[in-house]
Amino acid sequence: MLTALKAYYLCASLGLFIFAIYSNKNALHSFGYGIALNIFPLALMPEVSMDIARIAGMPLAYLPVISAGLALAVRNGIRLPRSYSLLLTLAAIYCIYTFFTTVALGGVTVANLAYWLAWPLNFLIFFSAAAFFSRVDQVTANKVIKFTITVLVLGCLVGLARYALGIGEDANFMPVVNRNGTVVFIAMIFPLLLYIYKEERKSLAWLLFCISCIALTLTLTFSRSGIIGMLAGIILYYMRFTLSGLLKSTAIVLVLTAIVLSGVADKSLQRLERVSVTTSMLIHGQDLSNNMNDYNRVMLLKGAIATAKDNFWFGTGLGLENYRKGFHKVSDYGHDSKAHNFYLSYFAELGLAGFSLLMLILFLISKKLYPMSGRYKAFKVSFLVMAIMMTMNEYILLPELWFFFGMLAGMSYLRTDIADRPRQVLAPVRPAYSASPSLNRLTNRNLNG
Repeated sequence: MLTALKAYYLCASLGLFIFAIYSNKNALHSFGYGIALNIFPLALMPEVSMDIARIAGMPLAYLPVISAGLALAVRNGIRLPRSYSLLLTLAAIYCIYTFFTTVALGGVTVANLAYWLAWPLNFLIFFSAAAFFSRVDQVTANKVIKFTITVLVLGCLVGLARYALGIGEDANFMPVVNRNGTVVFIAMIFPLLLYIYKEERKSLAWLLFCISCIALTLTLTFSRSGIIGMLAGIILYYMRFTLSGLLKSTAIVLVLTAIVLSGVADKSLQRLERVSVTTSMLIHGQDLSNNMNDYNRVMLLKGAIATAKDNFWFGTGLGLENYRKGFHKVSDYGHDSKAHNFYLSYFAELGLAGFSLLMLILFLISKKLYPMSGRYKAFKVSFLVMAIMMTMNEYILLPELWFFFGMLAGMSYLRTDIADRPRQVLAPVRPAYSASPSLNRLTNRNLNG
């Protein structure tokens, strides 16, 4: 089955790449198509661990979106606005820094190089998506977002059907992606559902149906982090205490309450309750017994803190092999997995110097997104939700994440960068798509070319 799976992903990814470079019109929805290739053709397949489903050390599930990102780079290049100069420079410095620290501390191995190569590749995907979507007008941007939301909701329906039919052990709708990775994808995109509801003036029934599908999927995926991420998205998006916001929040809370009272959420609620119990014990200085469910995670967190302290300035170097070496120097705990916390694990791998540089890069990316003060605040809410989610996982290297935020950064550009707006719109930096009648002839030539 693994051989057939590799053949499918290679063929599907190559097909998506060719399809996306054929025209800008095809490239517009390449992100959604990349996600769809991980869902619908594999809907009847049993789950396969990402640790097994790999090629050259890379998870197979990453290939479609990587192909989509590379297609944007090949077709349109990376013609970024001048305001990206600092971010480009810092990304280059980060890649150089991590290469030398990883090789110096861990040596040249296939695993180390695979971890390192993921960073320049994801930066390339981010900048390619940002450059492409910075030429997209609002109408087209909304169409792309609606298509992505449609893929998400249909994916949730597939996950629920898989669980109901006994194909999957939970409602994870990506059989070759670990459920925590799927949950990250759901929480990342969810705030844009609230944006489309408002921007496109969708009915409340449409909103509640979509939220019910997503909430039920997260509940039956038995993911604490997913539920927390969804609730964070709702709170951050409707945090202004207006009558409209309160009414919408109330309607959403009623839907979530109905799901809780139905009994289907009992397992997820029990897991959330264990978090509060574990947190209370740690705050009061009590030791956890090794038969407690959260014992493993707590020990990994303690080991990550000790590893970070022992490699404070320059870290252990990127990669699980390097992390394990540093971990076993300071901890005798039998398991040597990472801490399921991006901030702790990557501080340990990068040290203060590298981690500070990475945080600066992520901060500058967040600054490219439309601020929380306007109609496109869902873009920034998605970023903040990911910042919260990263306390509970380490999926920072998901190509979907970098493509997604590159896409949002590009869409934010014409709405925020006033200084460059006339040059970007009127100069011969051609838009990928435009609904403006004055640009129809130019647009049609691009789309058909």
